[in-house]
Amino acid sequence: MAKTQCCRSDVMTRRRILIINDKKGFTLTEIIVVIVVVGLLGALAIAKYVSFALNAEHASVDSVIGSLRSALNLYSAQQIVNMQPITAHNPFDDLSVKPPNYAGAFADVDLSNCPAGDWAFQSGDPGLNGNWAVVCYRPNATLAQTFGWGGVQWIILVVDPVQDANGVTVGLSLDYYQPAQW
Repeated sequence: MAKTQCCRSDVMTRRRILIINDKKGFTLTEIIVVIVVVGLLGALAIAKYVSFALNAEHASVDSVIGSLRSALNLYSAQQIVNMQPITAHNPFDDLSVKPPNYAGAFADVDLSNCPAGDWAFQSGDPGLNGNWAVVCYRPNATLAQTFGWGGVQWIILVVDPVQDANGVTVGLSLDYYQPAQW
């Protein structure tokens, strides 16, 4: 019987030692390592998100410009077939569906009528305000190089007539006023 008591006593002692040594929680070092790793992963995720957002905006701008150029080509072809003159105008009017971020046509496009991320057409009146007819886009992203006025970057595209060797307008082009570098 004493032997059984002794074994029980040893088992109880071992259990007490295990309970005393059984720590709950994390050490300060482990918590710091986890915070550093989570911070690094967050920084990488933010950098990747910014890159995706810039690429998405660039692709969207290229898509709208392509649609406007196609619309101008279609307009020019229709005018030629109908034997009508080809005149520079708002190319957004030639689209069957305008982009959702098209702010509209204005005599003078500025910060009040064209928020960041929107397109606008400036009809212009050189005699009134010295402006000319252009397509304007105000990017959300900061571009490496583009046209700027008023401390704000703009992508400006000019609707120019395309003439043949005889000086007859045979189409319209949509060209960058100043190249935009993403």
